Parts: sequence; C-alpha cells; structure tokens
Amino acid sequence: MEAGLSAAAAEGYVDDAAQALQGSHVFVSAEVSGASELQGDLTVQIGDDSIAVAVFSDNAALEASGPDIVAQLAEQTSYDTIIVAVGDDLSAGSRVLEAGEAMRIANQAESGADGVDAALAQTVQGVQAAEPASSSGGDAGIGVGLAIGAAVLVAAAGAAFGVIRSRRKRSAETGGRIPDPIRRDVAALRHLSDAYWQVGRTGNAIAAQTARDASTIAENVEELFTRLARSGAEQQGIAAIEYDATLRKLTAALDRDYLLDILTHPHLWDDPEERVNEVRGAVEAVSAEIVQNIKQVNARRGLHFQVSLDGLIGGRKELQEWEREFERAAGDEDAPPEPPR
Repeated sequence: MEAGLSAAAAEGYVDDAAQALQGSHVFVSAEVSGASELQGDLTVQIGDDSIAVAVFSDNAALEASGPDIVAQLAEQTSYDTIIVAVGDDLSAGSRVLEAGEAMRIANQAESGADGVDAALAQTVQGVQAAEPASSSGGDAGIGVGLAIGAAVLVAAAGAAFGVIRSRRKRSAETGGRIPDPIRRDVAALRHLSDAYWQVGRTGNAIAAQTARDASTIAENVEELFTRLARSGAEQQGIAAIEYDATLRKLTAALDRDYLLDILTHPHLWDDPEERVNEVRGAVEAVSAEIVQNIKQVNARRGLHFQVSLDGLIGGRKELQEWEREFERAAGDEDAPPEPPR
C-alpha cells in the first residue's frame, strides 16, 4: 500500500486481516518480506491458543495505526489476545491478562529481539506463559500497555480491550526532528490520553474514544514533523507555529478540568452535551487535518492549515483562562510537559 492511500483503502487492510483471522490465527500482509514463512511459523507456535497476530508493512501506518488496528480487530474477532505489527512497531491488547502485561511483554520482546519476526515470536511466547490456564471466560481483565505514558481503550463485544502502541524505537528515531514546542504539546496529549483511559475503563465510551483520538493525534503529529524534516520542506517553521497554537487550544479543551470533568460530572455543568459535542468536533477536525497535511508532504505540495479552534476557545471563558495558563506553563523551560491543572 502506497503512502497517501484513501481511508477506504486502509480500512480494506483491516478488513482483509479480520476476514483471514476468522479461519486462521495469523494474518501476514503480502507486502511483508517472507510472509508465507512467517505466517507458518507463527501459526505453529500459537497452536489452539486464543491469540491472533496481524502483521503489516510500514505502509499501513498512515491511515491506520497499530492501536487502531488492534481495536478494530478486537471488534471483529473474538480472540482473547491480539498482537499487531506495523513495520517494526508492535501493539497488543488482551482481555485476559493483568493490566499492562500484554504490552509489557511486547515492549520487552521488541527491545531485545533481532528483528520484528523474532519480536513477534517472543511476544506470543510471553503471552502464552502469562495467560491463565483457561482464557475463554468472561471475567476478563484489561491488557493495557504503557510505553511512555499514553494509553487507549475500546469497548468490544461487551468486554473492555485496551491497546497501546510501542513507542520506544519511534521516540529514539524522531526525538531530534520534532520542534521543542510540538514535543511538549505531544507529551501533554499523551498525559491526557492516560487520564481519559482511566475514565474509559469505567465504561464511558466517549472518554475511551477520546483517549484513543488523543493518542492517534500525538502519533500523527510526530509523523508529520518527521516527514517534514526528512523531506527538507521549507514549511517546517510555519507548521510548528500553526500546530503549536492549535494543539495548545485542543489540550486546553481536553484538560482534566474541562472535557474530562464534564464527562465524569455532567450534572455539574451547564449544557454538558453541547460542550462535549464542541470538543469532540474539534478533536475530529484536528485529526483529519493532520492526516491531510501528511498527504500533502508526501505529494510535495504546500501545506494548507484550515482548522481554527478560535471559535471553541473564544466562546468559552473558562477555556480562555486555561489556555493562558497552558501558554504560561509551556513558556517555562523548567515546567514539566503536562497540561495545567
């Protein structure tokens, strides 16, 4: 799959994997080198265990991140544990392991293995060793991975299923290519993703979706600036200014004292549904623009910045105040990279 494919094409990848996993525990994209051999090896290793593995090339990353794929496969299949590789990055989720265990196993395998094939084999082995003797019951825990502090969650088939992409390698690769203000904004989004995940665990579907969206936005912002640096595009400085302003406004709206509090204490707010819809609309608009900008970089076209959150911020006095607090915190070099309280 070439970079810049439509969302429908990317969804076709997940659909193909979901269909294949109905009759086999392993799906390996034909784009992956040695696909047949890898599929055979993993199939033998998994045996009859309730584990699914889906392996994609890097090309799948633009429109569908590892966590998104795990979440979608969780909705479309009934496996207890799902492991996904997108290029060299592993993602994992489990209904039956202790919190954090699925991704801890994947992180450990990824950091110590020589190549993604070996990392996948070690992850499967680790999951098999960690799973309870009977992993088909409904009294399931939530397998949630914590790599550098972000988390996402999706409710699927009546059971909670937590997933998170491993970022260890990615952080090392992108650290020097992302401007400092953008790196602070990304860190703030990931801190908030943690907070929304905690609420999502209680069954709050909007909080769970927001946790997932905040993590995806952070990931795609990193991807955008990495590609800008790699291509030598002249708009890096403009993009940094535009996105710093946008992400600060978005983070203020997602702050623990605004949207997260509205979701947990709606009875304490005026017009809670309207406020939630405002912020959710902003999240979706920003997420879509980031993907569009990545496509523009790939096509060597000029970047277009069309999303403005001034209306959201300007219409709510409390958001104006929290945005100012966030800007003051971001201007302090010694301040930790997290949203204001």
